[in-house]
Amino acid sequence: MTHDTTVTTRLLLVVADGVRADMLEEEMDAGRAPAMAALRARGRSQPISTSFPSVTGPAYVPFLMGKHPGRVGLPGLRWFDRARSIKWAPSQSRSYAGIDIWHVDSDIAPQVPTLLEYAQPSIAAMSMIGRGATHGRIGRGVAWMARAAPSHFRGDLLGWRAVERQATAAFLAKFGAVRPRFSVLAITSPDKFAHKFGCRSTEVRTAIRDVDDAIAQAQTLAARGGWLDSLHVWVTGDHGHAPVHEHFDLHGWLEGEGLRVLAHPRLNVTSPDVVLMVGGNAMAHLYLAPAERTRRWWHTHAASWDRTLDRLVAHPSVDLMAVSLSDSVVQLRHTERGTAEVHRHVGAGGTRWSYLAEHGDPLQLGGTLRDLDACTAWEATSATPYPDALVQLSWLAAAARAGDVILSASDGWDLRARFEPVTHVSTHGALLRDQMTVPLIVDVPTQRMPQRTTDIVPSALQLLGVATDTVFDGRSFLR
Repeated sequence: MTHDTTVTTRLLLVVADGVRADMLEEEMDAGRAPAMAALRARGRSQPISTSFPSVTGPAYVPFLMGKHPGRVGLPGLRWFDRARSIKWAPSQSRSYAGIDIWHVDSDIAPQVPTLLEYAQPSIAAMSMIGRGATHGRIGRGVAWMARAAPSHFRGDLLGWRAVERQATAAFLAKFGAVRPRFSVLAITSPDKFAHKFGCRSTEVRTAIRDVDDAIAQAQTLAARGGWLDSLHVWVTGDHGHAPVHEHFDLHGWLEGEGLRVLAHPRLNVTSPDVVLMVGGNAMAHLYLAPAERTRRWWHTHAASWDRTLDRLVAHPSVDLMAVSLSDSVVQLRHTERGTAEVHRHVGAGGTRWSYLAEHGDPLQLGGTLRDLDACTAWEATSATPYPDALVQLSWLAAAARAGDVILSASDGWDLRARFEPVTHVSTHGALLRDQMTVPLIVDVPTQRMPQRTTDIVPSALQLLGVATDTVFDGRSFLR
């Protein structure tokens, strides 16, 4: 339940899709992103942690719903529906890289509101999540998809950018007329340019200027309408980016093990032994015994799968492997650093995490850690190669729609050598620092250091004066 305590404050959340936090700082420092630099001067700018998988789609959940993505039914860019519960799903699978993008709003948990539902009137533009937007989902209708699809599937990035600019112009026209309490505008070209040209390329820097120009135009419209003083603009990202040099054909490797594999885009495989869902392309879900409609925990699979997974985790493309021993215990494997377990438990003080490194230290945390809350769990991992690993792995591995095995690729590798319209030279999706770190710029002072993108929703609601009894996975950085 919610109620508004003010009707004046407005927030525009701009998503710089795939922009590295350090790149954005460089552009602001160089004077090439003056609108964002002005926001930084009024508030703060710092890198924060996104969700795992660090992939467009699920990574929009934290900053629009305040929850970790697996907890609201969005475990990946691609996922398999064991329960056969989703409609219009070829082979019981989803891929938000194609037409299934239209199903995102219905796939996420209906009982968890979005910021677009909390603060209205609201507008969404080019956003993966748009549920609750009272004045439309610009860039996601049939006409918009018809314009964007040819460029997307041909890898025509200039064509994609042109369509995106048209969508941004349509958003700004509506933004000026509606004066929304909350709006979200995503600029996705930086991600697409990063995949093709590199995450530090000139093309990505040009796309960052598109983000800055959109902010400046929104502020100009508000100034002309006399409501600039009530408008706040925050900027964040969904995932980072990192150079990739090696592309592992995980699909082909599994077939080489004698397995029948169902994976996008080859969905016409009957009686598969395993379902493979890759996203980013530096992470993957493996669904074992896909004919069954309920999930089993690892001990029931171990006898038939341990040898195959031992060979897989030893491949140089695989950094971390996670298997769920129960709904609260996940085992982590690394070919050289051994195994450890992450335990999640609920007590009088809320949810706590422990890292039991009795047979190795795959996360390089220096040994066993016990009884950490969400904030101290983030602090314990924030400076390591795997930021927020305990919380992220714990929630994702236990999700009903997640794979029985979750893979995070090694630095410099991804897990999908085929089926991409553009050969990737930069990637994301893995539980690695460069891919898990995103920018956050807010135009107001903060009372504590932001940690995760889940912190954005409770902070935004406080800014907007909207009260709620929803329990978020983040906490406000304004109090």
